[in-house]
Amino acid sequence: MHPNFTLDYFPAEYYSRPATEHSRLGFFSRIMSKNKSPVAHQENVSFEPLVDQTKSRMQHQIDESHLVPSAFLRRDSLHGKIELHASQWSIQVASRPIGSLRMVYIHGPKNQIINTWVFPNRPTHMPVFAAELIAVGTEVRVAFVDVQTPVIESSSILDDTSILTGGIAPRFAGLPCNEDPPIWAIESSQGNYTYARNVPVDCFHQVEECYTVYLDAYLKGFVNKSVGSGLAAMERDENALDRLQAYQHHHMQSSPGNKFLSKLFGPDWTESFMRDFLFAKPRG
Repeated sequence: MHPNFTLDYFPAEYYSRPATEHSRLGFFSRIMSKNKSPVAHQENVSFEPLVDQTKSRMQHQIDESHLVPSAFLRRDSLHGKIELHASQWSIQVASRPIGSLRMVYIHGPKNQIINTWVFPNRPTHMPVFAAELIAVGTEVRVAFVDVQTPVIESSSILDDTSILTGGIAPRFAGLPCNEDPPIWAIESSQGNYTYARNVPVDCFHQVEECYTVYLDAYLKGFVNKSVGSGLAAMERDENALDRLQAYQHHHMQSSPGNKFLSKLFGPDWTESFMRDFLFAKPRG
């Protein structure tokens, strides 16, 4: 098994420049090359504010960065131009964990990636939050945000999740996109995901808003006293967590991004990072 990294939703061509651009460079050279678009004078997209906003939302949760192996907390790319930073929080209600938020931020002179997951400890009663944003230069190449229900069977919880996100997705339906996401990426979705491609920098505020609105809705819907206390009181269900792990492995195996991250950070490290941190079973 070779778990794949954060470009886990999208075929490799999603990261390359549009087909109309004729270049002799290969994909990995193109994605790192200088952007020669007419808007090159504009500032490049940065996901650092979203990283800070995510940390702010987790300020009352338990920072578990000390539990993350030091080799995974920060990593420089093999060519020294890209940095990876990893964070983890235990989401707790009534002093008991109900899930884990894991965030990976990758950045360089031109490239920005933020990948955020919330994996629940009680996945039969709490959905998964998934967000991945990828930018090159002044353009957000891919944005995918969703609340997914890979283990939930209760019709009432499925309905609640659908209602939670049903009012959000239409707000961002105007973001540009000329492709449907891969089927495997939305198999566990209630259908109210946001998926966008090639978003110009002047619409970047909508991408930022999309990320925070979904995340806030998720936290307000499931990380609250009434819902969270019930989740916290439940016993750990290893069978349900095994099913969540199968969902995680499905994403790892289906991802086209392993070569990209392996090229940046090394194949052995990338596989270990995926298996032992980002897609590891939630604790508690």
